[in-house]
Amino acid sequence: MKIEVFDRADISLHLKQLSGLLVDAVNQGALVGHILPLDMNAVEHYWHDVAISVVAGERLLICASVENKLVGTVQLYLSPEPNAPHRGEVYKLIVNSTRRNQGIGEALMHEVERQATKYKRSLLLLDTAQGGAGERLYRRLGWQEVGTVPRHFVDPWGNMTASVYMMRFIE
Repeated sequence: MKIEVFDRADISLHLKQLSGLLVDAVNQGALVGHILPLDMNAVEHYWHDVAISVVAGERLLICASVENKLVGTVQLYLSPEPNAPHRGEVYKLIVNSTRRNQGIGEALMHEVERQATKYKRSLLLLDTAQGGAGERLYRRLGWQEVGTVPRHFVDPWGNMTASVYMMRFIE
C-alpha cells in the first residue's frame, strides 16, 4: 500500500477515482456530506473545492493506493485561526467498501498524525456517526469522545443521525 499527500495536479489526475470513492462511501451509508441520489456534478465540484483548499495551504488530502488504484482517503484541515495554530481537524475518512478491514483506515489515520506533527498540530478533532465503524476505529486508535450531538446529520437516505465528537492529543 502506498500513502501520499495529493496536490492539485494529483487531484485532477485522480478525479474519477476520488469521485468513485465518495460515491461508494455514500452508497454504503457514510456521512460524508452527500445524500442519495447523488449528483455527479456536485461530487466533482466537491473535489474541485478540496483542490482549492489544498492550494491555499489550509488542507491536506492524504490518499492510499494499492496497485495504482485509490482505495482510501482522508483530509487534515489545518486551522488558520490565530488562536488555534496547534489544532487540526480530520475530515472524511473514506475506505473503499471492498477494501475495509485491511488496515487502510488505520494507515491513513497514522499518516494524519505524522502530517499533523510536521505542521506542528498537537490537537486533532473530528466528528463521526455514533456507533459506526469510524467511531470504533478511532476509539481503537486512542481517540477520546468529548460529546455527542443527537440528530446532527442526515444520512444518505434522509434519516437523522447522531454524531460523536472526538479528540486526540499527539506529540
